[in-house]
Amino acid sequence: MNDSTAAGLRPFPIGLWVPPPAHAVSIESYKDIRDAGFTFVIGFRELEHGEEAVIHALDCSLENGLTYIVSDPLVKNLDADQAPAMEPLLSRFSSHPAYMGHLFYDEPSADQFDRLAALARTYDTLVPDGLAYVNLLPDYASAKQLGTETYAEHVERFLDTFQPKILSYDYYPLRMDGSVKATYYANLWTIHKACRSRRVPFWLFIQAITFNGTYREPNEAEIRWQVNVSLAFGAKGIQYFTYWTPEPANGETYGEALIRKDGSKTLTYRNVQTVNREAASIGPVLQSLESVGLLVSGEPLAGVEEVCDSFGPVAALEGDPAIAGCFSSGGRPHSLFVVNREYTLPAESVIVFADNRRVTIRLEPGEGKLVPLSQ
Repeated sequence: MNDSTAAGLRPFPIGLWVPPPAHAVSIESYKDIRDAGFTFVIGFRELEHGEEAVIHALDCSLENGLTYIVSDPLVKNLDADQAPAMEPLLSRFSSHPAYMGHLFYDEPSADQFDRLAALARTYDTLVPDGLAYVNLLPDYASAKQLGTETYAEHVERFLDTFQPKILSYDYYPLRMDGSVKATYYANLWTIHKACRSRRVPFWLFIQAITFNGTYREPNEAEIRWQVNVSLAFGAKGIQYFTYWTPEPANGETYGEALIRKDGSKTLTYRNVQTVNREAASIGPVLQSLESVGLLVSGEPLAGVEEVCDSFGPVAALEGDPAIAGCFSSGGRPHSLFVVNREYTLPAESVIVFADNRRVTIRLEPGEGKLVPLSQ
Protein backbone atom coordinates (compact mmCIF):
# COMPACT_ATOMS: atom_id res chain seq x y z
CA MET A 1 0.00 0.00 0.00
CA ASN A 2 1.44 3.39 -0.95
CA ASP A 3 1.35 6.40 1.37
CA SER A 4 -1.54 8.04 -0.46
CA THR A 5 -3.73 4.97 -0.20
CA ALA A 6 -2.81 4.60 3.45
CA ALA A 7 -3.93 8.20 3.97
CA GLY A 8 -7.42 7.27 2.78
CA LEU A 9 -7.19 8.65 -0.76
CA ARG A 10 -8.61 6.71 -3.71
CA PRO A 11 -6.08 4.69 -5.75
CA PHE A 12 -5.03 6.41 -8.95
CA PRO A 13 -6.48 4.64 -12.03
CA ILE A 14 -3.81 3.12 -14.27
CA GLY A 15 -5.07 0.98 -17.14
CA LEU A 16 -3.82 -0.80 -20.23
CA TRP A 17 -4.73 -1.55 -23.83
CA VAL A 18 -4.04 -5.06 -25.20
CA PRO A 19 -3.95 -7.40 -22.21
CA PRO A 20 -2.63 -10.97 -22.42
CA PRO A 21 -4.41 -12.94 -25.18
CA ALA A 22 -6.95 -15.52 -24.04
CA HIS A 23 -4.47 -18.41 -24.14
CA ALA A 24 -2.08 -16.49 -21.86
CA VAL A 25 -4.63 -15.28 -19.30
CA SER A 26 -3.77 -16.68 -15.88
CA ILE A 27 -3.46 -15.59 -12.29
CA GLU A 28 0.29 -15.36 -12.89
CA SER A 29 0.09 -13.21 -16.04
CA TYR A 30 -2.38 -10.89 -14.31
CA LYS A 31 -0.04 -10.75 -11.31
CA ASP A 32 2.52 -9.26 -13.71
CA ILE A 33 -0.07 -6.60 -14.57
CA ARG A 34 -0.62 -5.83 -10.90
CA ASP A 35 3.10 -5.82 -10.15
CA ALA A 36 3.69 -3.27 -12.92
CA GLY A 37 1.39 -0.89 -11.06
CA PHE A 38 -1.80 -1.22 -13.08
CA THR A 39 -5.22 -1.05 -11.44
CA PHE A 40 -7.50 -2.01 -14.32
CA VAL A 41 -7.55 -3.96 -17.58
CA ILE A 42 -9.41 -3.01 -20.75
CA GLY A 43 -10.57 -6.22 -22.40
CA PHE A 44 -9.55 -6.83 -25.98
CA ARG A 45 -10.48 -10.00 -27.90
CA GLU A 46 -11.11 -12.47 -25.11
CA LEU A 47 -14.77 -12.90 -26.01
CA GLU A 48 -13.77 -14.43 -29.35
CA HIS A 49 -12.87 -17.48 -27.27
CA GLY A 50 -16.26 -17.62 -25.57
CA GLU A 51 -17.95 -16.23 -22.50
CA GLU A 52 -15.83 -18.40 -20.22
CA ALA A 53 -12.67 -16.69 -21.47
CA VAL A 54 -14.02 -13.35 -20.23
CA ILE A 55 -15.10 -14.87 -16.91
CA HIS A 56 -11.59 -16.29 -16.54
CA ALA A 57 -10.08 -12.85 -17.15
CA LEU A 58 -12.45 -11.36 -14.57
CA ASP A 59 -11.48 -14.07 -12.08
CA CYS A 60 -7.77 -13.43 -12.65
CA SER A 61 -8.37 -9.71 -12.23
CA LEU A 62 -10.20 -10.28 -8.94
CA GLU A 63 -7.44 -12.52 -7.64
CA ASN A 64 -4.95 -9.71 -8.21
CA GLY A 65 -7.01 -6.77 -6.99
CA LEU A 66 -7.64 -5.45 -10.51
CA THR A 67 -10.86 -4.42 -12.21
CA TYR A 68 -11.79 -5.25 -15.79
CA ILE A 69 -13.64 -3.56 -18.67
CA VAL A 70 -15.41 -6.06 -20.91
CA SER A 71 -15.01 -5.73 -24.69
CA ASP A 72 -18.07 -7.24 -26.39
CA PRO A 73 -18.64 -6.57 -30.13
CA LEU A 74 -22.34 -7.38 -29.69
CA VAL A 75 -22.69 -4.44 -27.30
CA LYS A 76 -20.52 -2.08 -29.37
CA ASN A 77 -22.47 -2.72 -32.56
CA LEU A 78 -26.03 -2.36 -31.26
CA ASP A 79 -28.18 0.24 -32.98
CA ALA A 80 -29.86 2.83 -30.78
CA ASP A 81 -33.26 1.13 -31.14
CA GLN A 82 -31.71 -2.18 -30.06
CA ALA A 83 -30.72 -0.88 -26.62
CA PRO A 84 -33.21 -3.17 -24.79
CA ALA A 85 -31.27 -6.16 -26.17
CA MET A 86 -28.31 -5.06 -24.07
CA GLU A 87 -29.54 -6.45 -20.75
CA PRO A 88 -28.71 -10.16 -21.28
CA LEU A 89 -25.36 -9.20 -22.80
CA LEU A 90 -24.42 -7.16 -19.74
CA SER A 91 -25.81 -9.51 -17.10
CA ARG A 92 -23.36 -12.23 -18.15
CA PHE A 93 -20.58 -10.20 -16.55
CA SER A 94 -21.84 -7.17 -14.63
CA SER A 95 -22.40 -9.01 -11.33
CA HIS A 96 -18.76 -10.17 -11.19
CA PRO A 97 -16.90 -8.36 -8.36
CA ALA A 98 -14.03 -7.42 -10.72
CA TYR A 99 -16.38 -5.92 -13.31
CA MET A 100 -15.65 -2.24 -14.04
CA GLY A 101 -17.65 -1.56 -17.18
CA HIS A 102 -18.06 -2.21 -20.89
CA LEU A 103 -16.05 -0.83 -23.77
CA PHE A 104 -18.57 0.93 -25.98
CA TYR A 105 -16.25 2.31 -28.64
CA ASP A 106 -12.62 3.12 -29.31
CA GLU A 107 -12.16 6.32 -31.34
CA PRO A 108 -15.71 6.94 -32.57
CA SER A 109 -16.33 9.45 -35.31
CA ALA A 110 -18.83 12.20 -34.57
CA ASP A 111 -21.61 10.42 -36.44
CA GLN A 112 -21.52 7.69 -33.76
CA PHE A 113 -22.16 9.98 -30.80
CA ASP A 114 -25.97 9.91 -30.81
CA ARG A 115 -26.10 6.12 -31.11
CA LEU A 116 -23.57 5.63 -28.35
CA ALA A 117 -25.37 8.12 -26.09
CA ALA A 118 -28.65 6.21 -26.50
CA LEU A 119 -26.92 2.95 -25.60
CA ALA A 120 -25.18 4.55 -22.62
CA ARG A 121 -28.47 5.82 -21.21
CA THR A 122 -29.85 2.28 -21.23
CA TYR A 123 -26.59 0.93 -19.82
CA ASP A 124 -26.74 3.37 -16.91
CA THR A 125 -30.21 2.17 -15.95
CA LEU A 126 -29.09 -1.46 -16.05
CA VAL A 127 -25.64 -1.07 -14.44
CA PRO A 128 -25.69 2.27 -12.59
CA ASP A 129 -22.30 1.66 -10.97
CA GLY A 130 -20.66 0.53 -14.20
CA LEU A 131 -18.60 2.54 -16.68
CA ALA A 132 -19.77 2.98 -20.27
CA TYR A 133 -16.26 3.43 -21.63
CA VAL A 134 -15.51 5.38 -24.81
CA ASN A 135 -12.06 6.52 -25.92
CA LEU A 136 -11.96 9.63 -28.10
CA LEU A 137 -9.82 10.44 -31.12
CA PRO A 138 -6.92 12.93 -30.93
CA ASP A 139 -6.93 16.26 -32.74
CA TYR A 140 -5.02 14.83 -35.71
CA ALA A 141 -8.04 12.75 -36.76
CA SER A 142 -9.54 13.50 -40.15
CA ALA A 143 -12.16 16.19 -40.68
CA LYS A 144 -14.64 13.45 -41.60
CA GLN A 145 -14.05 11.69 -38.28
CA LEU A 146 -14.35 14.94 -36.34
CA GLY A 147 -17.54 15.84 -38.18
CA THR A 148 -15.96 18.83 -40.00
CA GLU A 149 -15.94 20.63 -36.64
CA THR A 150 -12.96 22.00 -34.80
CA TYR A 151 -11.46 19.55 -32.36
CA ALA A 152 -12.76 21.60 -29.42
CA GLU A 153 -16.27 21.40 -30.87
CA HIS A 154 -15.84 17.64 -31.38
CA VAL A 155 -14.90 17.15 -27.72
CA GLU A 156 -17.66 19.44 -26.45
CA ARG A 157 -20.25 17.70 -28.60
CA PHE A 158 -19.22 14.33 -27.19
CA LEU A 159 -19.37 15.61 -23.61
CA ASP A 160 -22.78 17.18 -24.12
CA THR A 161 -24.24 14.22 -26.04
CA PHE A 162 -22.75 11.21 -24.31
CA GLN A 163 -22.37 12.80 -20.85
CA PRO A 164 -19.58 10.42 -19.79
CA LYS A 165 -18.60 9.69 -16.22
CA ILE A 166 -15.00 9.88 -17.46
CA LEU A 167 -13.60 11.21 -20.72
CA SER A 168 -10.76 9.14 -22.19
CA TYR A 169 -8.71 10.01 -25.27
CA ASP A 170 -5.48 9.03 -26.97
CA TYR A 171 -2.64 11.05 -28.43
CA TYR A 172 0.76 9.59 -29.29
CA PRO A 173 3.35 12.39 -29.28
CA LEU A 174 6.76 10.75 -29.68
CA ARG A 175 7.88 10.64 -33.31
CA MET A 176 10.53 8.37 -34.78
CA ASP A 177 12.67 11.38 -35.76
CA GLY A 178 13.05 12.35 -32.08
CA SER A 179 10.49 15.14 -32.15
CA VAL A 180 7.21 15.64 -30.30
CA LYS A 181 4.01 15.95 -32.31
CA ALA A 182 3.24 19.65 -32.68
CA THR A 183 -0.26 19.75 -31.15
CA TYR A 184 0.43 17.64 -28.07
CA TYR A 185 -0.02 20.48 -25.57
CA ALA A 186 -2.92 21.97 -27.54
CA ASN A 187 -4.80 18.66 -27.38
CA LEU A 188 -4.19 18.40 -23.64
CA TRP A 189 -5.41 21.95 -23.17
CA THR A 190 -8.59 21.36 -25.19
CA ILE A 191 -9.44 18.32 -23.08
CA HIS A 192 -8.54 20.08 -19.81
CA LYS A 193 -10.65 23.12 -20.63
CA ALA A 194 -13.73 21.21 -21.80
CA CYS A 195 -13.66 18.75 -18.91
CA ARG A 196 -13.00 21.39 -16.29
CA SER A 197 -16.00 23.46 -17.40
CA ARG A 198 -18.26 20.40 -17.10
CA ARG A 199 -16.52 18.94 -14.04
CA VAL A 200 -15.80 15.65 -15.83
CA PRO A 201 -12.51 13.87 -15.00
CA PHE A 202 -10.32 12.85 -17.91
CA TRP A 203 -7.92 9.99 -18.60
CA LEU A 204 -5.50 9.63 -21.49
CA PHE A 205 -3.18 7.09 -23.07
CA ILE A 206 0.58 7.01 -22.64
CA GLN A 207 2.68 5.91 -25.62
CA ALA A 208 4.70 2.83 -24.66
CA ILE A 209 5.53 1.18 -27.99
CA THR A 210 6.93 1.91 -31.42
CA PHE A 211 4.43 1.45 -34.23
CA ASN A 212 3.81 2.08 -37.92
CA GLY A 213 7.39 3.21 -38.47
CA THR A 214 6.31 6.65 -37.25
CA TYR A 215 6.15 6.54 -33.45
CA ARG A 216 9.18 5.64 -31.38
CA GLU A 217 9.63 3.39 -28.37
CA PRO A 218 9.95 5.68 -25.34
CA ASN A 219 12.66 5.35 -22.74
CA GLU A 220 12.01 5.74 -19.01
CA ALA A 221 12.39 9.53 -19.02
CA GLU A 222 9.99 9.88 -21.96
CA ILE A 223 7.39 7.73 -20.22
CA ARG A 224 7.82 9.77 -17.03
CA TRP A 225 7.50 13.01 -19.03
CA GLN A 226 4.23 11.91 -20.65
CA VAL A 227 2.74 10.88 -17.31
CA ASN A 228 3.84 13.97 -15.39
CA VAL A 229 2.80 16.46 -18.06
CA SER A 230 -0.60 14.76 -18.11
CA LEU A 231 -0.88 15.09 -14.33
CA ALA A 232 0.11 18.77 -14.49
CA PHE A 233 -2.77 19.35 -16.92
CA GLY A 234 -5.16 17.67 -14.48
CA ALA A 235 -5.48 14.09 -15.75
CA LYS A 236 -7.24 11.89 -13.20
CA GLY A 237 -6.04 8.59 -14.68
CA ILE A 238 -3.63 7.17 -17.26
CA GLN A 239 -3.63 4.20 -19.60
CA TYR A 240 -0.89 2.62 -21.69
CA PHE A 241 -0.77 1.74 -25.36
CA THR A 242 0.07 -1.14 -25.33
CA TYR A 243 0.75 -3.73 -22.61
CA TRP A 244 1.04 -6.96 -24.63
CA THR A 245 2.73 -6.81 -28.03
CA PRO A 246 -0.08 -6.78 -30.62
CA GLU A 247 -0.21 -8.76 -33.82
CA PRO A 248 -0.03 -6.65 -36.99
CA ALA A 249 -3.55 -5.75 -38.12
CA ASN A 250 -5.32 -3.42 -40.55
CA GLY A 251 -2.02 -2.32 -42.04
CA GLU A 252 -0.54 -1.35 -38.67
CA THR A 253 2.77 -2.74 -37.42
CA TYR A 254 4.19 -2.78 -33.90
CA GLY A 255 7.44 -3.17 -32.05
CA GLU A 256 7.71 -4.82 -28.66
CA ALA A 257 5.48 -3.51 -25.86
CA LEU A 258 5.82 -4.14 -22.11
CA ILE A 259 5.34 -7.85 -22.71
CA ARG A 260 6.61 -9.74 -25.75
CA LYS A 261 4.39 -12.15 -27.65
CA ASP A 262 6.03 -15.05 -25.78
CA GLY A 263 5.03 -13.53 -22.42
CA SER A 264 8.49 -12.31 -21.39
CA LYS A 265 9.07 -8.81 -20.05
CA THR A 266 10.89 -6.07 -21.93
CA LEU A 267 12.85 -3.15 -20.52
CA THR A 268 9.74 -1.04 -21.08
CA TYR A 269 7.93 -3.18 -18.48
CA ARG A 270 10.54 -2.21 -15.89
CA ASN A 271 10.42 1.45 -16.93
CA VAL A 272 6.62 1.59 -16.72
CA GLN A 273 6.71 -0.21 -13.38
CA THR A 274 9.05 2.47 -12.00
CA VAL A 275 6.96 5.37 -13.33
CA ASN A 276 3.70 3.78 -12.19
CA ARG A 277 5.02 3.56 -8.64
CA GLU A 278 5.63 7.30 -8.75
CA ALA A 279 2.17 7.94 -10.24
CA ALA A 280 0.54 5.72 -7.61
CA SER A 281 2.11 7.91 -4.93
CA ILE A 282 1.33 11.36 -6.29
CA GLY A 283 -1.74 10.59 -8.41
CA PRO A 284 -4.20 10.06 -5.54
CA VAL A 285 -3.21 13.42 -4.02
CA LEU A 286 -3.75 15.30 -7.29
CA GLN A 287 -6.93 13.33 -7.93
CA SER A 288 -8.37 14.72 -4.68
CA LEU A 289 -7.68 18.31 -5.78
CA GLU A 290 -9.15 20.58 -8.46
CA SER A 291 -6.97 21.43 -11.45
CA VAL A 292 -7.45 25.16 -12.10
CA GLY A 293 -4.72 26.12 -14.58
CA LEU A 294 -1.03 26.25 -15.39
CA LEU A 295 2.04 28.34 -14.69
CA VAL A 296 4.70 28.10 -17.42
CA SER A 297 8.35 29.06 -17.68
CA GLY A 298 10.30 29.13 -20.93
CA GLU A 299 8.69 29.48 -24.34
CA PRO A 300 4.87 29.52 -24.43
CA LEU A 301 3.18 26.15 -24.85
CA ALA A 302 1.90 25.95 -28.42
CA GLY A 303 -1.88 25.86 -28.49
CA VAL A 304 -2.39 26.57 -24.79
CA GLU A 305 -4.64 29.62 -24.83
CA GLU A 306 -4.43 30.67 -21.20
CA VAL A 307 -1.84 30.38 -18.44
CA CYS A 308 -1.90 31.83 -14.96
CA ASP A 309 0.13 34.95 -14.23
CA SER A 310 0.19 33.96 -10.55
CA PHE A 311 -1.46 31.46 -8.23
CA GLY A 312 -2.23 32.18 -4.58
CA PRO A 313 1.05 33.05 -2.85
CA VAL A 314 3.04 32.26 -6.04
CA ALA A 315 3.92 35.31 -8.11
CA ALA A 316 5.72 33.55 -10.97
CA LEU A 317 7.47 30.45 -12.26
CA GLU A 318 11.00 31.12 -13.53
CA GLY A 319 14.14 29.20 -14.44
CA ASP A 320 14.45 26.42 -17.00
CA PRO A 321 11.42 25.41 -19.09
CA ALA A 322 8.80 23.88 -16.81
CA ILE A 323 5.07 23.47 -16.37
CA ALA A 324 3.39 23.85 -12.99
CA GLY A 325 -0.12 22.50 -12.65
CA CYS A 326 -2.11 24.69 -10.25
CA PHE A 327 -4.33 22.75 -7.85
CA SER A 328 -6.88 24.03 -5.36
CA SER A 329 -8.95 22.56 -2.56
CA GLY A 330 -12.18 24.09 -1.32
CA GLY A 331 -11.63 27.05 -3.62
CA ARG A 332 -8.24 27.85 -2.06
CA PRO A 333 -4.80 27.39 -3.66
CA HIS A 334 -3.34 24.12 -2.39
CA SER A 335 -0.36 22.89 -4.44
CA LEU A 336 1.77 23.19 -7.52
CA PHE A 337 2.87 20.13 -9.47
CA VAL A 338 6.05 21.28 -11.19
CA VAL A 339 7.25 19.28 -14.21
CA ASN A 340 10.42 19.49 -16.27
CA ARG A 341 9.39 20.17 -19.88
CA GLU A 342 12.52 18.39 -21.09
CA TYR A 343 12.94 14.62 -21.15
CA THR A 344 16.64 14.71 -22.06
CA LEU A 345 18.02 17.38 -19.71
CA PRO A 346 17.71 18.18 -15.99
CA ALA A 347 16.16 21.51 -15.04
CA GLU A 348 16.12 24.01 -12.23
CA SER A 349 12.71 25.58 -11.71
CA VAL A 350 12.31 28.66 -9.52
CA ILE A 351 9.06 29.38 -7.69
CA VAL A 352 8.84 33.09 -6.91
CA PHE A 353 6.53 33.93 -4.04
CA ALA A 354 4.70 37.22 -3.54
CA ASP A 355 6.81 37.94 -0.45
CA ASN A 356 9.95 37.73 -2.67
CA ARG A 357 10.96 34.28 -1.43
CA ARG A 358 12.47 32.12 -4.17
CA VAL A 359 12.45 28.34 -3.99
CA THR A 360 14.59 26.43 -6.48
CA ILE A 361 13.61 22.88 -7.40
CA ARG A 362 15.91 20.54 -9.30
CA LEU A 363 14.11 18.22 -11.69
CA GLU A 364 15.53 15.23 -13.53
CA PRO A 365 14.40 14.73 -17.16
CA GLY A 366 10.60 14.43 -17.23
CA GLU A 367 10.38 14.56 -13.44
CA GLY A 368 7.53 16.21 -11.53
CA LYS A 369 7.44 17.36 -7.92
CA LEU A 370 4.52 18.38 -5.75
CA VAL A 371 4.97 21.67 -3.90
CA PRO A 372 2.38 22.34 -1.16
CA LEU A 373 1.50 26.01 -0.73
CA SER A 374 1.08 27.72 2.62
CA GLN A 375 -2.56 28.00 3.53
